[in-house]
Amino acid sequence: MNRTALARGLSLACYLGLIAFGMAWAIRLGGLPRNQISLTLLILVGPLLLPLRGILAARDKSLVWGTLVALIPLLHGGVTLWAGPQRALGWLEFLLALGYIVAASFFIRWRAQDQAS
Repeated sequence: MNRTALARGLSLACYLGLIAFGMAWAIRLGGLPRNQISLTLLILVGPLLLPLRGILAARDKSLVWGTLVALIPLLHGGVTLWAGPQRALGWLEFLLALGYIVAASFFIRWRAQDQAS
């Protein structure tokens, strides 16, 4: 397995993990009141779904938009691990978002280098 495929796999795993984590947070893990679940899903998961089709197809623009959208869970995870009672979950969300941002950036760069040579 070459480095480009590894970066692609890691970026996909982290992005899909962010979507799953956002859903799990809103429904179970966050301890939210029932009337706030829909709004939390809309804020945490909704933006992640917008570039998903392009991310699955490995389009560069979608991957870049995905990195920008991944800043939302990065900030949410950072705030949760800083001040929340569920620090382990905050670390998980923070690391998933950071993992996607770094892996997608390397994937775009390495794929461009592979295509240039």
